[in-house]
Amino acid sequence: MTNEFVLSELLLYIVPVIIIFVVQKYLKSYLKFFDKYPLNLAILLLPLWLTLIHLFSKLIFGFSLIPFILFITAFALGLQLYDYIRRIDMFTFQEYYMPASQLISKMFSAFLVGLVILRVYTYF
Repeated sequence: MTNEFVLSELLLYIVPVIIIFVVQKYLKSYLKFFDKYPLNLAILLLPLWLTLIHLFSKLIFGFSLIPFILFITAFALGLQLYDYIRRIDMFTFQEYYMPASQLISKMFSAFLVGLVILRVYTYF
């Protein structure tokens, strides 16, 4: 079932807040380095979100949900790409880059928030 609460689990809740603060405070000027493919905070947090999803799913279920989440996200990206291509004349990845990254970050954030809520619910 679910693992017991340990003090090191608090890092899983605190680290994202610290990273968001550091990026917003000190690294914001470096996000616009690439002209064609600009970065934003959501794109930078994707590896951290995947790591936290893996750790929380291991704590809650005992196995990782990463393959399921990647499959669901890829399916949603396929649907978005199909709709996007129907509305345009010529496809370029440069124009699709930001909508795709926004969808990925929204889905990963939703999964992560759901797992955090489930972890708090199953612990108490």
